[in-house]
Amino acid sequence: MKTLLKLPFKILAIPFALAFFVLGLAMQFLGWVSGWVLALVSLLFAVGGAILLFQGEAYSGIGLLVMGFLASPFGIPAFAEAMADLLYGLNSSLMGFIAG
Repeated sequence: MKTLLKLPFKILAIPFALAFFVLGLAMQFLGWVSGWVLALVSLLFAVGGAILLFQGEAYSGIGLLVMGFLASPFGIPAFAEAMADLLYGLNSSLMGFIAG
């Protein structure tokens, strides 16, 4: 009897589980691609920021160094990886509900 009561909710959860799975894959792929591209961008920002610091333009140099940090693997790609892990966790929970 309990299984029949949960059946409509399980049917409603299937599209959400599929969406979480696809979004998780997309975030993982974007994190992988951005890791390569943004590592190069981060290097350019860091070099530019260091040059500006040595030329005496402290605010611009610090701004470029901060942007380099955000573009580095510790900034935006780390956030994308955390979001992908969150989506995979939600997908796992939904799949456990659907299968159980």
